[in-house]
Amino acid sequence: MPYAAFEKDKEYLFGKFRNPVFDPSTGLDNETVRNHILPLAETMKGLPHPVIKGRLFEYICRNIRIDVNPHDWFPGFACFDRNRRPITPIIEQWDHEVNEMYLRESNEIQNARNDAGLHSMWKDFDHSVPDWDSILTLGFPGLLRRLEQYRTRRERRGGMTEDAKAYFDGIAITLNAVLEMLDRFIRYAEEHANGNPRMLAEAECLKQLRTGEPRNTYEVLQIIYLHFMFCEHIDRMQVRSLGNLDRMIYSYYQRDLEEGRFTEEQIREFFACFLMQWASINNYWGHPFYLGGTKADGSTEINDLSFLILDVFDKLAIPSPKIQIKVARNTPKEFLDKALDMIRRGHNSIVFVSEESIRRAMMSIGYSEELARTCDIRGCYEFVPRVLGNTTGIGHINMLKPFELIFNNGKDPKTGRVFQSKAPKLEEIRTFDDFYNAYLLWLDNIIEGIISCSRAFERHLHRINPAQMYSATIPSSLETARDAFSNGCVYNNSSILNAGFGSAVDALMAVKEFVFEKKELSLKEFRDILNRNWKGHEKLRLRIRRSELKYGNGIDKVDFYAEMIARFLGNKINLRPNSRGGVYEASGHSARTFITLGERTGATPDGRFAGDEMSKNLSPAMGMDTNGVTALIRSVTRLDAATFPGDFPLDVMMHPATVQGKEGLDAMRGLLFTYLLNHGVAIHFNIFDAAVLEDAQKHPDRYTGLQIRVCGWNVRFTELAKKEQDAYIERARNIAE
Repeated sequence: MPYAAFEKDKEYLFGKFRNPVFDPSTGLDNETVRNHILPLAETMKGLPHPVIKGRLFEYICRNIRIDVNPHDWFPGFACFDRNRRPITPIIEQWDHEVNEMYLRESNEIQNARNDAGLHSMWKDFDHSVPDWDSILTLGFPGLLRRLEQYRTRRERRGGMTEDAKAYFDGIAITLNAVLEMLDRFIRYAEEHANGNPRMLAEAECLKQLRTGEPRNTYEVLQIIYLHFMFCEHIDRMQVRSLGNLDRMIYSYYQRDLEEGRFTEEQIREFFACFLMQWASINNYWGHPFYLGGTKADGSTEINDLSFLILDVFDKLAIPSPKIQIKVARNTPKEFLDKALDMIRRGHNSIVFVSEESIRRAMMSIGYSEELARTCDIRGCYEFVPRVLGNTTGIGHINMLKPFELIFNNGKDPKTGRVFQSKAPKLEEIRTFDDFYNAYLLWLDNIIEGIISCSRAFERHLHRINPAQMYSATIPSSLETARDAFSNGCVYNNSSILNAGFGSAVDALMAVKEFVFEKKELSLKEFRDILNRNWKGHEKLRLRIRRSELKYGNGIDKVDFYAEMIARFLGNKINLRPNSRGGVYEASGHSARTFITLGERTGATPDGRFAGDEMSKNLSPAMGMDTNGVTALIRSVTRLDAATFPGDFPLDVMMHPATVQGKEGLDAMRGLLFTYLLNHGVAIHFNIFDAAVLEDAQKHPDRYTGLQIRVCGWNVRFTELAKKEQDAYIERARNIAE
């Protein structure tokens, strides 16, 4: 086989999905296939949705253009664009039908509240993690055989309802279509190889996966990639983790080296090509996998392969995929130092998650210690019981919106919509306790709206988008013949996230300090100032911004309110039943809603202008943590992470001068463990000099490789909007002062 070819192949790999070229003789282009979906579905009208979707999946597999290229170890799919996936039109049609048939009233409520920015809600099909161990152990043919065994077992016990039959039929059609598409790849490779050893080797790999399970490192990486492509880009069900790669692949890696099948350098090349698939796909959110963990005997899962993967990723200098590292007291210091050193050199696509803190969070809502130990890390930093759980992310609370509703007696100034709650009118508020109570009552109103609307739509997920590739891997789904994404897992929970937590604490403190303590203005005067977006009151705004009473600075009387609001969220959300047989979980994660909900929120008492971004995750507002990173960690860990069993993330920005040399590395590691040992769950770093960011803003062509950690993912700084760049520059200036 040809190896040591990665450097000359890198340009092709980076452009594989960014600038794709497919042989027209291999089939139809993506748009043509996409345009055929609805007419084809119409010919099957009346059949169950799983069967229709299976047949459409089959049509795509038979007709979409493909590629097997001498510059790559992995085949190409012409249906690679997440925004133009060919099967999407039928999912959108079924979504519309469900909305019209079952959800008219709840959708009117949901849309009105979304438009006004009380929350951001959607039907989530983006957070599943397949049973990778089953995929590796059984392979695609084995998954099909296991499906038939479950079908036969159900038939024998007399439980084959029409719904169950449709479930099994849909998955069977889907898996058989996977095998057909593998045949297409094999034929193309053999017919076009012209003696090229790499294409012939890829054909042999695919032949093995066509008939059995993977046997070596290359075949394992191939099946992971293939399942991802089939599930996410054809079945339209996001694969939100590539799995615990070092644990999953280590035995294959060891055997390959011991038996002389591959050298370490050859395996490095496989991993480099594998990782480049996601760099080329270039999903904005980044694509995750995780390393580490703890074995049943208490020893670490970190191994030689963990170091190899990290080293390969380091050399590639790509923002995606992204890596989560499970950290425990047993995690080797040299491994942590390697990851921390990568971060201080600009490889920010790494987040650390604490096993001990995850255990506290998961056990607080009823999971066992063993399920916590073996949980999957998924998405940005979320965690879920491996194989047994699927947690949807159904909506984000706008933590700042209650202020607009208090000051305007339930009216959203931007849309003119009026909402009702038990909160007192502005003129009835006499004390700060009254104001704080009004804030909580409006927060309660937003949470109840999310729960009510999500209970309505989550019971229909299986009608809208049957999760057939995902369900095929989940034993509880096969046993119950229920869709794994809907209600076929053992734990079918729903996560309620938030945006603007730190900004909300700052806004409360501003009202407390300037209205009720210093009595510099009344609530009505404050309302008028905010509704004019601070026009004519810049001095007051700056005084509020510069007040020391800001979350993230280790100030007890501020952090007390942060703690109370966090407890309120947890008490209102956690363990309430959803409509999928699971419960709700509170989450501290904001994703991009700290920007999008900010755009739908007027000026707020913390000195923020209308439309500006809010604080993200459980971090302080940009630029407001001025007492150093130790004070920041003290504030955040004042909150109990077990209050947020969905996830509990913190963003840290540090100046490069503070992390240089051995002392700097020791300082980073010390901060990491300070946070984790105080029950923080997830933490990630940006190491920046404001001057560098300012220069990158002026001269983007000089900084094309500059990465920045946005929330739970990385982007290139030069690709951010100027307004977003300015926020990072402001915070970088503050940490330098």
